[in-house]
This record gives sequence, structure tokens and C-alpha cells, in this order.
Amino acid sequence: MQSITVVSLLLRAVERARTQEQVFDKDPYESRRTACQGEMLLKVLMVYALLKTRSQRGVVKTIGESQPLQAALGGTLTRSTLSNALQQRDLAEMIEAWQLVLTDYGPQVARLGKKFARIAAVDASLIKLSLAAFAWAQYRETSGAAKMHVVLEWARQIPQQFVFTDGKVADVRAAARMVWLEHWTYLFDRGYFSFLLLRQLRAAGAHFVLRFKDGVNYQIVERRAVPVAPRSAGLELCSDELVVLPGYDEEVLLRLVSYRLPDGKLIRVLTDRLELSAVSVAQLYKARWTIENWWRWIKRLYKVKEPLGRSEQALPVQIVAAFVTDLLLRVFERVGLFAGGLYQLVTSCQEQSLVAVRDLSPGSELRQALEAVQDWLAETEAQPTTVP
Repeated sequence: MQSITVVSLLLRAVERARTQEQVFDKDPYESRRTACQGEMLLKVLMVYALLKTRSQRGVVKTIGESQPLQAALGGTLTRSTLSNALQQRDLAEMIEAWQLVLTDYGPQVARLGKKFARIAAVDASLIKLSLAAFAWAQYRETSGAAKMHVVLEWARQIPQQFVFTDGKVADVRAAARMVWLEHWTYLFDRGYFSFLLLRQLRAAGAHFVLRFKDGVNYQIVERRAVPVAPRSAGLELCSDELVVLPGYDEEVLLRLVSYRLPDGKLIRVLTDRLELSAVSVAQLYKARWTIENWWRWIKRLYKVKEPLGRSEQALPVQIVAAFVTDLLLRVFERVGLFAGGLYQLVTSCQEQSLVAVRDLSPGSELRQALEAVQDWLAETEAQPTTVP
């Protein structure tokens, strides 16, 4: 019997979601991909996210030298097999597999307070690439880039949706491919401002807090009293107005809140949340900027800036696998009652990824947490997940 390592425990959690059966086997060509099917590719990319190696050669070599990894993956693979799998895998299928894992394990992720419920930030981030190696990623005349667009659920700090484009695609164009949920409030930067987006959000029954774009005409219907923001808010309220936008829908009242940051910068925010206080509207948009911390987190820890393949299909598939890895480690933190914090758990799992759980230091916080996760998985593998 193979010993359970840190990484094989993570891969075992993926198996429990049955992505191969529920997603990948529906592809009519999947039966021909005997060397590396969908779930195996997802697992290999998760292994890459945890290992120190930064190349296909290193991943293949590590798998070939590790019996526990081979057992968790269902075999070995060659570089050509991995390269072909990355090039041929349909991104929509990998996203569907991620959504399945999210549905299964999402309830286990720790949440922030109730005031963050049904709030999501919409944002995009560039990944700079060499045009010599990634000819499909044309961005500027002499440089390349790809762009990740996500809808990040605020309460759990996990992405709900993902759109991948080259670096030249405007944020608002990528947003047209997203689905808006009723009663949710979405936070947008001014790059997303468009009447079409506002109409789509309204039709879906969703709400928005969006930085107002300079040069857009508006008519003031009512000026509201401007309270003094508490010192803890870190801003000074300047105005609170009910407005209509000519060319949008002049029967729809919107709210335009202006505030000034300590450095003197003036921010104007448009929203349809008329019932919120002006301070709450300003704080919602101000808090949106912390999404930059999440971007740094996902890029730094899971190597999404270091593509494992050069094809246009390879990088987004790798990014989705990073989302799955991050999601499951957040689950491990909560289920295992790991008190050291998520960053310590992730880095510890990366450092000890190929170490058997039973060989970790006796009594260590990591070992206790992973043993708790192991027991939890064993108890729940035959049934839907339940909050412990």
C-alpha cells in the first residue's frame, strides 16, 4: 500500500469530485486519449503548482521517480504526451471540471462576515509573455501578454468565473462573456463602464458599484446630504447625488457618490444601490482594490506566470488547475483547523509536497491538519460534502 503524501492527498480530493466521469468522459474523443485523460491532466497541473520544478521535463521526471505520485495520477507520462494534452484539451471542459469541484467543496471554504455576502469584484490582470515563444499573445509591437478576467467572490476570496483572452482585449468586451447573478452586487473599475453592461446587469437583477468614467454626461435629479465619514473609513465624502444618464435610460435613477482619498485623489462611483449609505458605497469601491492582493497571491504561489506549455490552450488550462489547487488548500485549512494561516499552509505543502504525511514531524501543526483532512475525506468519499 502506497503511503499518502501531501500532494497525493490533494489529488485524492479531486478524485472525489469525479470530474473524469462527470465532465471529461462526455467528450466523444476522450476514449482515444488513453495516455493522459482530462482528470489526469488536471492532476498533473496541480502537481506542477506545488512542485519547485518549472518545466515539463522536471514534472515528468518527478512523476517518474515517485511511486506515490504515479499511484495518485494513475501512471506516468512522457513530455510529448503532456505537451499534446495541454495543446488539445478544451478549456471549456477544464472550466466545467473546476466548477464541479467548486460546487462540491465550495461550502467548506471559510467566509468573511455577512456584510460581504453576495458581493463580487470583477477585474483583469496581464501575464507578460515573450512573443518569440508565444506568438499568439500579441499585445504591443514588441511584447506579448495574455489577460485573465475573473469574477472574485468577496466573502470566500475565490473566483466564480474565468475568461481568458490575449492582452489586447478590452475588459468590457471580456465582461460580455460573463453571467450575472440575481441579487449580487458587482464591483467594477471604470474600464468596464458601458451602457450595454449596465443593461445586462439590470436585466439579470444584479447590482453594481462602478467607477464613473470621465466625459460621460449625467443630469442631477437630487443632491443628498453628505455625512462626515468615520476616520476608520480612510476617505472624505464630497457628494452624494441621484442622477440619470442621457442615452442609457432616463427613467432609471442611479447614484453618484464622490469621495477623496488621503492623497487628494477624487473618486466618483456610480451605483444602483440607492438604499446604501454614501459611506458604504465608497467603502465598497475602495475595498475593491484589495483584489490586487489576490492577483499577487495566485500568480506568485501557483506559477501561472510560468506557462508549462506554449500553445494558446495550455496557459488558461494551467490557470484553471491553479484555481482548483487554491480552492482545495483553502478547504484543507478549514477542515484541518490549521491555525498558522493559509499562506503558511500553502508554502508548507509546497515544501513538503512529496513527503508522506506519516513522515512529517510528529505533533506538527501541518501533520495534524493533514491527518484531519485525511480522516474527513475517508468519511465523506461516498457521500456529498458536509460542513464539518
